[in-house]
Amino acid sequence: RVCEGMSAPPVPTAPTQLLPPGDAVPPPVSTASNPLNHVVSGSKTEAAGLEDEKKAEKPRTHLEDYVQCSSSLLWKLMMSFYDRKGVSSWSTGIVPHFITCNAFIGRSYAKVLKGFLEDCRAAEEGGLPDSMGLDPTEPLYIIELGTGAGKFSFFMIKALNEMAETLAFPVSKIVYVMTDFTESNFNFWTTHPGLSPYVESGQLDFAIFDAVNDTKLSLHFAKKTISADNPTKNPICVVANYLFDTLCHDVFQVKDGVLKEGLISVGSSRPSEPDPLDPDIIKNFNNLYKYEDINPDYYAKKPLDAPDASHLRRILAWYLDYFTSSDPAGLGASILFPIGALRALRHLSGMSRSRAFVISGDKGNNNVEQFRGLMDPHIAIHGSFSLMVNYHAVGAYFTSRGGFALHNPQEEASLKVSCFVLPPGNKLSDDDDGPFLGEGLERLDGERSRQFPRLREAFQDYAQSFGPNDFFIMQKSLKEDCPSPPLKSVVALLKLSDWDPDVFYKFRDSILNQVCQANCKLRNDLCRGIPRVWSNYYQLDKEKDVAFEIGRFFYGIRDFAKALRYYTISANTIGPHHVTFHNMGLCFYSLSMPMDAAEHFEKSVGMNKEYGKARSWLDKVRKEMREREVEKEGGEKKPEE
Repeated sequence: RVCEGMSAPPVPTAPTQLLPPGDAVPPPVSTASNPLNHVVSGSKTEAAGLEDEKKAEKPRTHLEDYVQCSSSLLWKLMMSFYDRKGVSSWSTGIVPHFITCNAFIGRSYAKVLKGFLEDCRAAEEGGLPDSMGLDPTEPLYIIELGTGAGKFSFFMIKALNEMAETLAFPVSKIVYVMTDFTESNFNFWTTHPGLSPYVESGQLDFAIFDAVNDTKLSLHFAKKTISADNPTKNPICVVANYLFDTLCHDVFQVKDGVLKEGLISVGSSRPSEPDPLDPDIIKNFNNLYKYEDINPDYYAKKPLDAPDASHLRRILAWYLDYFTSSDPAGLGASILFPIGALRALRHLSGMSRSRAFVISGDKGNNNVEQFRGLMDPHIAIHGSFSLMVNYHAVGAYFTSRGGFALHNPQEEASLKVSCFVLPPGNKLSDDDDGPFLGEGLERLDGERSRQFPRLREAFQDYAQSFGPNDFFIMQKSLKEDCPSPPLKSVVALLKLSDWDPDVFYKFRDSILNQVCQANCKLRNDLCRGIPRVWSNYYQLDKEKDVAFEIGRFFYGIRDFAKALRYYTISANTIGPHHVTFHNMGLCFYSLSMPMDAAEHFEKSVGMNKEYGKARSWLDKVRKEMREREVEKEGGEKKPEE
């Protein structure tokens, strides 16, 4: 009975493999595309006109005339997609999210923040300006932008609480604020059981917040508004994963010593679009581009960006200078400019008197050599759409304002993690670009970051040497390149992941197929770690019944009581299922509880009358119960010896 039932589809080349315990619910096949596999590409500007002519010859619905990219219809369609899809964007796999929503990245970010807090505490000892010191009697706000379903939030809050004894700030005064612009996501958070303990402790709050446009942050539970007029007492901490690539961008090129602005005309390849905000337009984009000469003072005439005009001018001047002075082949450069991200960061830093810590992970570039060549921007379509984030520009913005950036130089990465710090002071003169241009930008970053040695060390250890992207690649490779990974390798990966539930679920068949033959020590390692899998569980995708699979694990090692506990959790959280009741019946039978076993086999048959296994077990248990009843009422007694 230990290996009763049928596994999820077995590997055809291993007909003798041991079947895992209990019946398995076959996993759904995911057909979601992965935007991380897209390679940045685009047509040469010289050929762009021909390409646009070809597009114009095809059926095309003209949705908008040529406009500044950041004010185009693109971004309204983006918001429409997430507003209409809500949490289902993540729960159904439309938007891939594992790379930024796992226990490993939550713990890594918490470790980097811990290093920053330790450096801030050093301010009290004269290591930094007093204004970067921490007030432990006041809240320290961690603002997550574009929270989505809240899974990353759960992991980071949990990690911070688990390192409470070594944090340089009382964890009870940390307030993590989940934000998004859609009410559907907000409503999902308010009812999620994984978040409620942190809400009750006062460590978690929610806010509806448009990162690009809002200048005030209204906390739902605290009934408090944070703004430039009512700033925080401590530096503000910002987390932004897979957000900056979806905020509005502008497009620029440098060609023959001239800076050019890219204008976009949004269109659709369908013959008509009665609803101009229909998210389906995204997968039918037929956009046109043209380029016009400008000067680096471009943003001085844009009301939304006037407060940052001197910093934005300085960054554009840097690109113009760099790609003019170091372009012997005449390739030019194409620059995506994350103006939406910069607006959001200006608003947030203003809420803390220009003191900020930011950590962000996204698909993007921080090496300007990647910008060489003239091409239209590549828009990756994955249900919604996204652009490559120019982290170099974000870092230059912080440096111009007196701060610094820490970048992971790894270029082959689906997720680039960067960190930015803005202490007060150090601001460059609006008219003096000399210290900033050329190699001055990198020199300023190096000098300023040395004031934060603990942050630098933590970033090196948890984002650069082996960071979230490395972990993602490792687990992906083990899953895809090794059909039957050894159990020791799977356990090592689970430990590295901090016993992440998604990792456990991905490798559940490898675990169940091998655990029965595993040696006692390896089995004990699994038994110690599996409960943490469940403590790390954040319910989102009901197709992934983690509790059910944990139940199968414990059934396989003959711990029927624990198996029963997790099957019960599965029935209560994911919902009743005839296979779950069948497996619960097996547990009760193995625990010599035939009446309870019969009850659950009956429930299984009641839900699915065609389920023969439960029917067979029900007949078997009933027959055994009748035989015992006959023996009890008058059967022959064995002669005494």
